Amino acid sequence: MDKSNKKIQESKKIIKEEKKKIKLEKRSLRNKKREKFRKTKVGKFLNRITTFFSVDRNNYSFSEVFAITLISLVIGAFACFSILTICTGGRNYFKLSKELSKFYDVYDTIVDNYYGEFTKEELVDSAISGMVASVGDEYTSYADSDTTEAFNEMVSGIYEGIGCTIQQLEDRIQIISVYEGGPADKAGLKEGDVIKKVDSYDAMETGSLKLSEYIKNEAEGKITMVIVRDDEEKTYVLSKGSVEVPTISSEVYETNGKKVGYLNISLFSSVSFKQFKDKLEKLEDEGIDSLIIDVRDNNGGYLSSVTDIASYLLPRGKKIYQIQKNDDREVTKDKTLAKREYPIAILVNGNSASASEILAGVIKESYGGFVVGTKTYGKGTVQQVKKLSDGSMIKYTVENWLTPDGNWIDGVGIEPTDYVELSEEYINNPIEDNDNQLKKALELVSK
Repeated sequence: MDKSNKKIQESKKIIKEEKKKIKLEKRSLRNKKREKFRKTKVGKFLNRITTFFSVDRNNYSFSEVFAITLISLVIGAFACFSILTICTGGRNYFKLSKELSKFYDVYDTIVDNYYGEFTKEELVDSAISGMVASVGDEYTSYADSDTTEAFNEMVSGIYEGIGCTIQQLEDRIQIISVYEGGPADKAGLKEGDVIKKVDSYDAMETGSLKLSEYIKNEAEGKITMVIVRDDEEKTYVLSKGSVEVPTISSEVYETNGKKVGYLNISLFSSVSFKQFKDKLEKLEDEGIDSLIIDVRDNNGGYLSSVTDIASYLLPRGKKIYQIQKNDDREVTKDKTLAKREYPIAILVNGNSASASEILAGVIKESYGGFVVGTKTYGKGTVQQVKKLSDGSMIKYTVENWLTPDGNWIDGVGIEPTDYVELSEEYINNPIEDNDNQLKKALELVSK
């Protein structure tokens, strides 16, 4: 055992010495490389600069001091310019300053000299609004932070709240809808409930708008609501949560001995495809023979949402839309295996715009279905959104979209396959029994 330990110790000593030798050799190689670099022109120059800042400058001639100082200034200016370029997102800061000099002059003049009351934020907002409006495109626009927040909430389809909508009437504030699965629904609130109090706020004194703002933005933790239902007061305690705004509603109609599914799409939000898929699968489980999609008064939404919905209906490889930018065209086709083979009709009117028109074009030209109602709005452009640092945004047009067959419908709209004006009966009394456009669609898909 002693001999064995002795051999181990000797081996460790040898290894340690070898590591030390290797370390010294590496250091020697580094020093040789460093010396070799110092002998080059660049190395000699950098050595002079380093020495200049570390020893007595009296050892240098005036020309050497001047040259090194000048080069240092150039390097510093380049570094500052690089940092400025990074901070401004690659923009030419000097060019922008020149182009915007008139704006700065006007801004400073008003801020420094105008006698009336205003805020700097109002000046900037108005200037941006004017700049965007001067483009001359009705779909290119500026929205302040409050409007942007409301827009984002609408198109995202998800917000923090209790999941119900309220309406103020002359003598009461009433719940007009309760979102399935939301906090209000889980707590037991129902459509038609009259709100008396929310925490310490009297509903009628506060008003529906301020009440909604309180629930959404100010209330924390538990919310206590006193409501009246069937002349009886009830108290509910709710907790705010993540609420998915319903954009799809469904029905089943029986016509000519056939079951017809009906889906109403109120907006193409980020959650619309998921809701569409869920609702349609439930309708199909009930054994529907055909489908009606209602996009009347739906003014659009996300392009990705309508693309997913169209892909769920079309056979693989069918065209959904085309994008045109300058002379280039790009065709978007269905890449999924999902498809439907039963008759489909889509209900449209003059307020069916953008994404609604994309879906109408798909049903008409790629699916071979029916388009029932009146001519659509006619919005054939695509917008992108740029979020600004203060929470506001600009929305600007980037390209045109065309129907599967290559038709640009901007300012023209999509012509129905079956033109049907809403009846006077429906206009005067908008109930389902008076909806002659729906009746026509039911007739077409149930033949």
